[in-house]
Amino acid sequence: MATGTATGTITLNITEEQLTSYLAYYLQSQPNPLVTDPQVQLRNGQMTVFGKVQQGMFIANASITMTVGVDANGQPTVEITQEDFGPYPAPQGLNSAISALVAEAFTGSLGPVATGFRLESISIAEGVMTVTGRIK
Repeated sequence: MATGTATGTITLNITEEQLTSYLAYYLQSQPNPLVTDPQVQLRNGQMTVFGKVQQGMFIANASITMTVGVDANGQPTVEITQEDFGPYPAPQGLNSAISALVAEAFTGSLGPVATGFRLESISIAEGVMTVTGRIK
């Protein structure tokens, strides 16, 4: 943050472990989470979330692969590229729920400076998501 104050640019490196912990914490606060036991993997420009989905008595392994970017307004974007929910159809509202989660993760990570911050880029490689932005 100190460098960002001097240069105007802030770069955050977020690891798979940090995203997994955040996602687990976030899902615990939901009354009926879409996925339980989450695990985040960051590889080849994509984020994959693994976990379990439950429908009645049946439980299946699930994975959701997405690309994350930044729109022209500096807001995070999420495009789901692959979904696997075992024998179940994808839960309704999945795209909006995942998009909201990612947006909240970015704005929450930036804390009090979020209102004076413009997101510029998000890149994913080798187990790390790098988020870069500029202080307004």
